[in-house]
Amino acid sequence: MSKIRTFDSFHIAAAENAKANIMLTTDDKLEKMAERLELKVRVMNPLKFAWEVI
Repeated sequence: MSKIRTFDSFHIAAAENAKANIMLTTDDKLEKMAERLELKVRVMNPLKFAWEVI
């Protein structure tokens, strides 16, 4: 069982349904909790994403 909030889980579900590879968030708690789950979408901070892409 995870402690991801309801609205966050809706956002993740929408991203997975849209077949997104990455969902960006500034919510550090959500990012850390999502790392522990087997999701189809990768949840990460926009700055970390930018550093990865550059």
